[in-house]
Amino acid sequence: MFAEKIMVTNVITAQEHELVGDVHAKMNREKLRMLPVIDKQGLVKGLLSTFSIMENIIPDYLISGDLNQISYAPDLGILCKRYEEVIRSPISDMVDTSPLLVGKDESLLSVAAAIASHGKHEYALVVDDNKKLLGVISAGDILNRLKYKTSEVNDA
Repeated sequence: MFAEKIMVTNVITAQEHELVGDVHAKMNREKLRMLPVIDKQGLVKGLLSTFSIMENIIPDYLISGDLNQISYAPDLGILCKRYEEVIRSPISDMVDTSPLLVGKDESLLSVAAAIASHGKHEYALVVDDNKKLLGVISAGDILNRLKYKTSEVNDA
């Protein structure tokens, strides 16, 4: 089975000029944890995830591991203030510019291995040779397909 047979093609996307708050609202409405970021021609520029947004809300001194060297940790007020700052920023400031890209003719096994080894995100963006977005495959999509195929085999 190839990537194009399992990919979701009606993909909700974002563009680099959009604000974090607007894109986050879109992600919430659609119950998504990530959105591919494309340009006007549909070429992949990167990926924005809730993880990427969170990374930008947490103060740098906490991410760098200096928490043990301070006598206090930020409270909810500080995080809310950072959130208000971040949601007014363009997403271009926090787009992951090296998302997992796969071709439509890659095997399901190859895509599954790539997702498992990529680490940060559980999605593969399916692109053509020019990096135009064709679809998205999630780890859940693969697991659901395997569940369906397993039940087919067991019923035969």
